[in-house]
Parts: sequence; structure tokens; C-alpha cells
Amino acid sequence: MSLQRYTRRAPESGALFAFCSLLLVSQLLLARVESHPLPQGCQPARIDERVQVSYVYDGDTVKLSDGRRVRFIGINTPEMGHHEILTQPYAEAARTSLQEALEAGGDMLSLQYGSERKDHYGRLLAHAYLGNGESVAALLLREGHATTLVVPPNTASADCYQQIENEARSAGRGLWQLADYQPQSADSLPDDARGFRIVRGRVAGIHRTRHQVRVALEGTLVARISINDLANFEQGYLEKLVSRTVELRGWIKPEKDGLGIRVRHPAALTLVSESSSH
Repeated sequence: MSLQRYTRRAPESGALFAFCSLLLVSQLLLARVESHPLPQGCQPARIDERVQVSYVYDGDTVKLSDGRRVRFIGINTPEMGHHEILTQPYAEAARTSLQEALEAGGDMLSLQYGSERKDHYGRLLAHAYLGNGESVAALLLREGHATTLVVPPNTASADCYQQIENEARSAGRGLWQLADYQPQSADSLPDDARGFRIVRGRVAGIHRTRHQVRVALEGTLVARISINDLANFEQGYLEKLVSRTVELRGWIKPEKDGLGIRVRHPAALTLVSESSSH
């Protein structure tokens, strides 16, 4: 016995209401794009694939309907809790924002893959765009639900994303209201400092070894740059940092002689202007 389908003609008033509702939603989506035009450099150079999302892990990672996982290029969002690890502040907000944006577009994404297509977890690496054309990274950065993250060789749109983060940071949106995301003084970091931090301090010296360059800040914090990553820095860039105040961002880990942060790109180690260093 096959299932029967029943159809009923909607009253004209109901049809009109449905049409007006659809028109309103379309106008709202269009207004959302028009009110937040993508800055120069954020537009996709191409679209490699259209995909459907089946699950949102957090603000920067999703599962596709075919089982593949995608990690968005250019951003990092607070981590959702698992096992004994607590959910970080604004992690739920980032995931909810992404879920709502996806639902408005039928859970579809357009992907532009990075130069490096997969990470060491086997996840696809891509810039993602919603059904209305908006960049996922731009959306979450604008709302203050993400920070920029530049991981070579996937550096496309880095300047654009940084511009959007700077605006959210200046406005104190989202996670930029939190004390943990305010710059901390390098020489006052506790010995047990761990995790993502934004740190400011004066560069005390630079030491080159066979395998890396160590940029030491006043205190015990050292930025470690692999010899393989030096190609991402302009010649002379590191030398001009000596005795200057810099802002360093990344994940702090304990080292034998203090604290360390791995740096792979100049976006994570920037000069601070004299007016903003006080």
C-alpha cells in the first residue's frame, strides 16, 4: 500500500501571507549582505564545491552530509567542552550564530579550499560562504565570536579578516569584553599560564639556532619561529623588533626555561604603535 498524498488549496489570504513572509525573509537576507559588504580581499577567488552541513561542532568546524569534516580557514573560535574540559566563554554563542546562519540558507555552504587542503587531523581546510554569499569567517569575526588565525600556507584573506577583527575588538563585541582576551604584559605572566593569550612586551633579544629563531620578550616568554617558517617573514622584519614593543598571540606552552609560543606568520607577532602601547 503506497502512501497517499493529500493536497489542499490554501486560501488566497494564506497564500498571500506565505508570499509576503517569503519576500520579507529574502529582503532581510539581502539587507544582511548589503549592510555588511565584504572588505577588499575577503571575496572568494573561486568556489570549489557546494556542500551540505549535517552537524556543527563549534564555530569553526562542521561535519558535512557525506561525513567529511571542514575546518574554516582564517579564524579560531572558543572550544566547546568535552570529557573533563569545560566549554569556553562564547563557544556556545559562536556555534549558535553559525547554526542559525546555516539554517537560513538550507544548511548549504560554498567552499574555497586552501593551498593546503587538509590538516593533520584529516579535516578539509576551506574558506566558507553562506547561502547569501556572506563569509562565515567575516560573520563570526564581526560578531566578536572568533579571533583571526593565520596558518601558512593558507594566508589568503588574512588582511581582510584582521580588519574585521580590529573593528570588533575596538567596539568590544563578544569575547573582546573578556579579561582573557585583553593584552597581558609579558613580564607579568604567571609561570602556569597556558592556552590562547594575547601578550604585549618589549623584545629583549633574538637568538638564532640551526633549527629556529627565538624572539625573547622581557620576562620568560619566548616566541619560537621554525627555520621552515622564516620564509613567511620579510627579510629584516625580526631584527627591527629588538627593543620595540610587540603584540604576540598564540597558545602558550611550558618550556624547559620558561614559557613559549610558536609563531608561523607575522600576523602573530606585530609591532605596537607608541600611542597604543601605554
